[in-house]
Amino acid sequence: MPPEPGQFVSPSNYAPTSFRAGSISSPLGHSHYHRTGIMKGSVAPSSASTSTKPSSTISTKPFIVRNGRTYINEPTLLYPLPVDLAELHRQSLRTLMLFQVFGGPTTAPEFSNKPPSSVLEVGCGSAFWSMMCHRYFAQHGHSSISFTGLDIVPLVGSGLDQNWKPDKDMKWRFVQHDMRRTPWPLPDNEFDLIMVKDMAMCLSTFMRDPQTLFEEYLRMLKPGGVLEFWESDHSIRMLRPHVTKQPVMSKPDSDSDSDDSSEDEGDAAKLGAYVMTNNTPLSAPLNPFLVEYNGWVTKGLDALGVSAVPCTLIGPYLLQEADTLMELRSKRLAIPLSEIRWEREGVGGVVTKDGKSYIDSMKRKGKATDSKGGGKGLTASQAALRRTALETVVGMIQALEPVLRDVSGKSQDEWDNWSGKMMNDLLREGGTSWGECLEVGAWSARKKLGSTTS
Repeated sequence: MPPEPGQFVSPSNYAPTSFRAGSISSPLGHSHYHRTGIMKGSVAPSSASTSTKPSSTISTKPFIVRNGRTYINEPTLLYPLPVDLAELHRQSLRTLMLFQVFGGPTTAPEFSNKPPSSVLEVGCGSAFWSMMCHRYFAQHGHSSISFTGLDIVPLVGSGLDQNWKPDKDMKWRFVQHDMRRTPWPLPDNEFDLIMVKDMAMCLSTFMRDPQTLFEEYLRMLKPGGVLEFWESDHSIRMLRPHVTKQPVMSKPDSDSDSDDSSEDEGDAAKLGAYVMTNNTPLSAPLNPFLVEYNGWVTKGLDALGVSAVPCTLIGPYLLQEADTLMELRSKRLAIPLSEIRWEREGVGGVVTKDGKSYIDSMKRKGKATDSKGGGKGLTASQAALRRTALETVVGMIQALEPVLRDVSGKSQDEWDNWSGKMMNDLLREGGTSWGECLEVGAWSARKKLGSTTS
């Protein structure tokens, strides 16, 4: 059964058998699986899977080790992250976290009662999302979904991890292809669901001019099928004190969006997250390490043609395809990286643009217990969700070391010193208690009925 709102479950509910050690609140107990985008590849074939390997630009030695981290051995690919087990671990945790806050493997309401029959995961990596999707629907009696993964190089089963395999009852196919080469080797009007997850950093300059990618997505999508994106911003902002809407009861004949918005905020609050709207008060972080990181990551990724805030781009891209897509939906969440001081002590006061007006008030010893959100503390599930978000952010900073070190001008010793202090501050000393948060989002749209592309 799917988790109830507010319940942050162990990945063992959905993960393959070999992934069942540990809990989401204890990331070090996990094995290291997950997709890493265009720069990574597929699972090893099992009795239920097939593999297609067209020509590729990758050499006979697909991986290269630099400074103790493993990367794709292809100089023309600008993907900045490593592909070693530590990075796959981080991405698996991020996937499990998104799976939880979005309530399953897809946010599209079309699949609430009838699952898709054919699914494509773009940049599948180890196909972890596909496995989670298969297990989710299989638990509801739907185990015949056909899954296809597309990526540039096989990752799992090629030396980095020999153990992961699809479930025996999972219909799985891997297609190896460099997505910079179009058209992709997949048929027209083939898939009910195309999932594009965490691909902004993988696709580099394609995200600045996405028309070619969207042409491929829409060509392969069936009329009435769903194109869905999951993404996270790479820079960090701070959630300032505010009062969220209280959930209200929907009237049977009500068609107002406000009821849905309130219900969404109520569900997010149970999980420990905040629904983002145009009125959500956000500002630059106060944590000095995250302030420095934001400056470095924005400059470093921009040099690679990557936006540090991809969540701001996907909605407009989908709107540009209004002739072919319909029913555009989105959900954006801010997941604080720890308990926020104003959550426990109450909002109160006037909030200024830089968020500093409430700092002095945080020193008071009285505990607010009014309706403004103070005095309750986090549940174990909420604390686990936020700790997972924090660990994936710290892991991202570590994974981006070459980019950040180059922009900052730090030597290796200077970087190691900064990195150690950053980890201690964020992970042990509560350095994110001012409201620093991870921003994530999900967007989906349907291909218009009768629409065909070629």
